Amino acid sequence: MRITDATLTPLHLTLAQPLKTARGTYATRDGFLIRLRDEDGRVGQGEAMPLPEFGTEPLTMTHTVLRAWLSSLRGQSLDDSIEGIEATLVPSASQEQRQRGARIRLIDTGEPVPAAQHGLELALLDLLAQRKGVPLCWLLAEEARQEVLVNALLGAEDPEALARQAREAVEEGYQTLKVKVAGRSLDEDEARVRAVREAVGPRVRLRLDANGGWSEPEANRALDRLGWYDLELVEQPTPPEDLQALWRVQRRAPCLIAADETLATPAAVRTLLTMDLGGGPAVGAVVIKPMVLGGLLPSMVVALRAAHLGMHAFVTSSIDGVVARAGAAHLASALPSGELASGLAVGRLFADEPRDHPYQPHRGIVRLRDVPGLGLNPDLIRDR
Repeated sequence: MRITDATLTPLHLTLAQPLKTARGTYATRDGFLIRLRDEDGRVGQGEAMPLPEFGTEPLTMTHTVLRAWLSSLRGQSLDDSIEGIEATLVPSASQEQRQRGARIRLIDTGEPVPAAQHGLELALLDLLAQRKGVPLCWLLAEEARQEVLVNALLGAEDPEALARQAREAVEEGYQTLKVKVAGRSLDEDEARVRAVREAVGPRVRLRLDANGGWSEPEANRALDRLGWYDLELVEQPTPPEDLQALWRVQRRAPCLIAADETLATPAAVRTLLTMDLGGGPAVGAVVIKPMVLGGLLPSMVVALRAAHLGMHAFVTSSIDGVVARAGAAHLASALPSGELASGLAVGRLFADEPRDHPYQPHRGIVRLRDVPGLGLNPDLIRDR
């Protein structure tokens, strides 16, 4: 395929209400839309929405790198294959890969830029899938599912408001609910978790996300108390850099422990997927954030390796826009298992979410259409 045009557009999203996590409170999100046009007029779309606190490069670096990359791609030809995309994106691609793939390689920044890489990779995958006439997920796995289970993220602070959100989510059809914890007292967290469980009953799955906000002793105390509320899993209870603490917490926890922020660097990913301390895999699940891992292709590698080791995997957004969530939905559909709900139903958090886009969940499910690529009309996602 020949890239005849490549554009970079700022994207500014506003949350309807600030979202509090153990790593900060978010009221807005900023990033970029990438659009690549081929010689036949097809447009591939990608999104780069950096979140440095969770492991990406800063926004300014995303902008600088993408401008340089897109400038180098204009007028260039790439091989119509996954290998061609990989050879373009990966600075360490072999000579054989480069010969099979792109005629050029992107500039090596010398340090990780996962959000920028995610945005460009997604646009290239969207374009490639359109050229092949298949949904993007088919490039990742021929047995990809058409339906993706998603959880509802409950953002209220007050227990009563949180319970109300939980009841509304279940009435809409969600069967998995997620609550942010840590960053407040354990008594406050317990009151919030108890309110949700009492509001929805025992059959609804309930997961917590601590965003690495507890020390190991705090995590153990919290799980001893909160485990009484029949938790499905807890995401990143301990600081991401302490893999052994995460392993120890999993060994005594009453539910699955999922590594999330721990996967923020390639070195940590390698360690998590190779560490052997005895007694099974390091954790019960891994949280796949494509924006942090640098795209759908490296995310798929992590998910497959985790499955081989006996770990579950599920996909979540990084409080991203529609284009990134569309790509994440295609990734989720291609995972080895779809048992655990993915965290892709966050559109309701945004005040400026586009209406009627095809990735809106219905009764706790995102259904993928049988259309080429992402199937997103470029006119749907306007500059904001």
